[in-house]
Amino acid sequence: MLEFYKINDINISFDTCVTIGNFDGVHLGHQTLIKNTVEYAKKNDLKSVVFTFSNHPVNYFRPNSVKNIMSLEEKRKIICDLGVDIFISIPFDSSMTEITAHDYVKNILIDRVNAKHLVIGHDFSFARNREGNPDVLTKLATEYGCSVEVVEPIKLHQKRISSTDIRNYILNGDVVSASILLGRNYFMEGEVIYGRQIGRKLGFRTANISICPNNLVPGIGIYSSYVFVGSNKYLGATSVGTNPTVKGNKLSIEVHILDFDKDIY
Repeated sequence: MLEFYKINDINISFDTCVTIGNFDGVHLGHQTLIKNTVEYAKKNDLKSVVFTFSNHPVNYFRPNSVKNIMSLEEKRKIICDLGVDIFISIPFDSSMTEITAHDYVKNILIDRVNAKHLVIGHDFSFARNREGNPDVLTKLATEYGCSVEVVEPIKLHQKRISSTDIRNYILNGDVVSASILLGRNYFMEGEVIYGRQIGRKLGFRTANISICPNNLVPGIGIYSSYVFVGSNKYLGATSVGTNPTVKGNKLSIEVHILDFDKDIY
């Protein structure tokens, strides 16, 4: 998969089919957009492109107001597994808020990404003051020989699948409901770090997992888990909390891995 992380580095010479969005969580709705993009590209001899952002756009206007469902690297891996040819993830910065809808389409999508077909959600917005919407995009793109497919909301049990609902489920500890909307088990990745090592003294060792400050942490509780260490899979119990019984006061994530006794710091 070809990757770009700066707008000025993008200079794609071959024709592409592009989907655009934040794609936080890459849930079932996002997957529909991406799969439609990949399928259209294959049928029409194009390269498939996912165009996203390395930071949540909302956080540009209101810093730290939205926690990510997953890290950028986790998002990249899942999108790669969906068969995408090109992954673009640029910072959402002042240039994204100042560019006109016309310049967004002409200077970025046409001139840099070489888009011939666009796949977007029904509520897609872009450019200065969010002046761009599906109707505006269709009008502008058509002028440059680029077609547009607008995908209607993807629903489950008559309700639109949304990243907001998934965040709320995770924060409330309902990772089962979150997993249904994600289309896969909810997961977290982290580095094993040194903790207070109380579990070791009690004969109940746990792996302390680093917490990324930009990512969501599930609600306080104990979760049955699959634990992946390298390429190996184990059963485990994951605790999210402050460990008040041993006078803890800092939020931590600790995993007890069943039938496992290796040094994985």
